[in-house]
Amino acid sequence: MLIDLTFKNYRSIKEEQIFTLEASSLKLKPGNTFIPLTDYKNLNLLKSAVIYGANASGKSNLIRLMWTLRNFILNSSDLKAGDPIPSRYYDPFLLDVASQNEATEIIINFITKSKKRHRYIIKYNKTEILYEYLGVYETNWISKIFERKDANEFVEFGDAMNNKKEDKRVTKNTLFLSKFGGIPNDQLRDIYLYFKEIEIWNIPSVHHINELYNNVQKNFNNPEKQELRKKLSKLISVADTKITEISVSERPEKDFDSLPENIRDRVIKDLKFETFGVHKVFNSGSESGIQMLSFNDKESQGTRTMFAIGGLMLEAFEKAESVLIFLDEFDNSLHPELAKFLIELFHNPKVNKNNSQLVFATHETTLLDKKIFRKDQIWFGNKNKYGITELYSVKDFNDLKNVRSDIPFDKWYRTGKFGAVPNIKKFEFIAEYE
Repeated sequence: MLIDLTFKNYRSIKEEQIFTLEASSLKLKPGNTFIPLTDYKNLNLLKSAVIYGANASGKSNLIRLMWTLRNFILNSSDLKAGDPIPSRYYDPFLLDVASQNEATEIIINFITKSKKRHRYIIKYNKTEILYEYLGVYETNWISKIFERKDANEFVEFGDAMNNKKEDKRVTKNTLFLSKFGGIPNDQLRDIYLYFKEIEIWNIPSVHHINELYNNVQKNFNNPEKQELRKKLSKLISVADTKITEISVSERPEKDFDSLPENIRDRVIKDLKFETFGVHKVFNSGSESGIQMLSFNDKESQGTRTMFAIGGLMLEAFEKAESVLIFLDEFDNSLHPELAKFLIELFHNPKVNKNNSQLVFATHETTLLDKKIFRKDQIWFGNKNKYGITELYSVKDFNDLKNVRSDIPFDKWYRTGKFGAVPNIKKFEFIAEYE
């Protein structure tokens, strides 16, 4: 579960920005919030948040930052001593001379499967980790697990570190936490797995949507996933797709034996499973049978996207623990009413029993519905004249602090009352033709 995220000097983010899923004191829509820890009744978290903004406003950089943080933790142990930190991890604000070589800083507060609240901090530049800290809240006070200062190649263990005999050494370009993907340490592996299991998908990306689609196909065809099969078939059928159920077939690997060795594994990954929509066939108005239509070339892209995203969400709901999901433009290829339906599933305690969380970026203003979201769930990304992105929510907007919660969010956004809309200089463009 995510509590909040603070970061600076990352892509279009120059100054420190704070994104939080901690709910405000609003009493509206109690189904949109949950209390994650029995020992901290005053900690109330949101189940979802949406981020709006113009093209190139930086609204997607929050999602990209989570991808960067997760992958840096999972993969920095692969770096050799002396290697620079890759640009996919160190990507500072470039429109200010001073920021181009300054450190990126990230602070994340979160809750793991062990139901413990943690804080993790990293500060790094293009060559080394300048600072790294991990702490845990045993009571209302945070206790240090480990800390690394001044680009040191050794960490210091705190009182909360269970195994103080662990090797304290780490290379300058490697996160200490990264070591525990393969080292048996229950305490730190719990933290490592928290980041590993975060779902982050860029839906407009053909590569991402295909990978997600293939993952869902594989899980759907797993005999142990009967509940997922049942619920995903139901989800697709109630979405007015005219599909009565879904069928996934698996081709034997021997069917691919004739392929060249260098592409065989990749083709098997993409084509081993095939999904079909089962449709009713009619004769003179009477039902006469069924027709199987392949998702590969017969069903619409919207149905395929619904299968991929719906499968991701339903599988998250089926897990024993909360799942954190980040989606960039998840409504891409989906009708707005279908997108609303999927969002509302997160707010339904009968469906989202484990309190999974969804954070997504979008342009679709019809999703800005006061019937779905509270003020503290709606965020905006806006660039100033220096190309710097600022993040803020409706509840933080200075001119709207005392505004009722039932305002028409979509109309106010379209008319520019929240900012974060493109300022298109139409007449300057037309003048080029005169």
